[in-house]
Amino acid sequence: MKVFVTLRKWKWALCLAAVLLIPASCHKVQKPPRNVLLLYSAGVNSLSGYLLENIKSLEGGFLPEKTKYGPDDILLVYSRQPVKYGIYTTQTPSYLIRFYADGDGRPCRDTLRTWGKDCYAASKQTMQEVLSYVKTEFPASHYGAIFSSHATGWLPATYYANPAQYERDHAGELQDAPRVSLRGRRLPSEEEFPPLTEFPPVKSMGQDLFGSTSIEMELQDFADAIPFKLDFLLVDACLAGGVELAYALRGKADIVGFSQTEVLADGLNYATLTRHIFQDNPDPVSVCRDYYEHYDAQSGVYRSATISVVDTRAMEPLVTLCQQLFAKYRTQIASLDGSNVQGYYRDNRHYFYDLEDILIHAGIDTEELSALETALDKCLLYKAATDRFISFDIQVFSGLSMYLPSMGTPLLDQHYRTNMAWNKATLLVLVE
Repeated sequence: MKVFVTLRKWKWALCLAAVLLIPASCHKVQKPPRNVLLLYSAGVNSLSGYLLENIKSLEGGFLPEKTKYGPDDILLVYSRQPVKYGIYTTQTPSYLIRFYADGDGRPCRDTLRTWGKDCYAASKQTMQEVLSYVKTEFPASHYGAIFSSHATGWLPATYYANPAQYERDHAGELQDAPRVSLRGRRLPSEEEFPPLTEFPPVKSMGQDLFGSTSIEMELQDFADAIPFKLDFLLVDACLAGGVELAYALRGKADIVGFSQTEVLADGLNYATLTRHIFQDNPDPVSVCRDYYEHYDAQSGVYRSATISVVDTRAMEPLVTLCQQLFAKYRTQIASLDGSNVQGYYRDNRHYFYDLEDILIHAGIDTEELSALETALDKCLLYKAATDRFISFDIQVFSGLSMYLPSMGTPLLDQHYRTNMAWNKATLLVLVE
């Protein structure tokens, strides 16, 4: 009897242990959610060599392993490059490539799809097709993207390179538009806008350059090209860090990282960024922090960087407050001398100013300034800037740039009023 009782207890203990081990065993085989990261690299332009180096650095960093059963993390690169660096007259195909590590840790590439040479990378249609393909072929828990190319913020496509020529070519567009006042502003001339220099090289939404023909996307086209919501989007390009871009990407990307100034051509730290992304909870803020810390450790003109990370879901308090402040201080904003406001531009391209500093110089009081900083803090996850960018000082840095109408033109006012979701929400530019 004693032996029987002991055996019965022993069998009961085994059954209990087996039951307890079942969830533990299931937990061990459960894999983390799959993350998909796409680098969209539009390189048929003067940045071609740098963008190729970025891809090589990415391949030399941490690569997710490709397994038989998955789910795997997925690293994809869409790239369009000229046939030969420095020659932009021949149109070229573009490719979507998967980068991964094999079972022995060796880097591998698989070309998944090719787009014909007539498909521009700086195109709403192409970008939309690439992202739609990624979504269909790689169902995932998290999607993130990096956009790398030239960019010129909210400006009309091709305006930045030659404002005077653009104004002449599009002057007729004002004939049927509501009348606006020049407010003492002069139209840009070639004398005001000297040839752009390329030292040090900088990344200046997308560009395909063939001879003298430049194919670029407008800001709204860029936003419309994103067919589903991304967890994050990092824009590794110049002058993108404006409130205009952040607001346009609401519902397109929860988190947006970008630079208010130009970006030195090396851009993000592609050798380390995948380690921040391919984890249970992707960390785009650390990618941006790495970027800043890398350049902050340099010397001379190469110690030049601005960066911020915006939660686009938390922008409504800023929208509501700015609408009130723009209405209250409209006259003051319209007469501001831009030379007294913190700008983020060189070569006289005076279209990017600090949002907070604009309102400070417009005369907001202490209570309003406190409310503005609170609204900015709610949507900014990270911001950092060196105290100088190449040739100008950075004394005020709110983390967002903005158009200053008093430094613009009637044509730019019309473009801003018609095309910027930010302006439709806040009424920075009104018909006079």
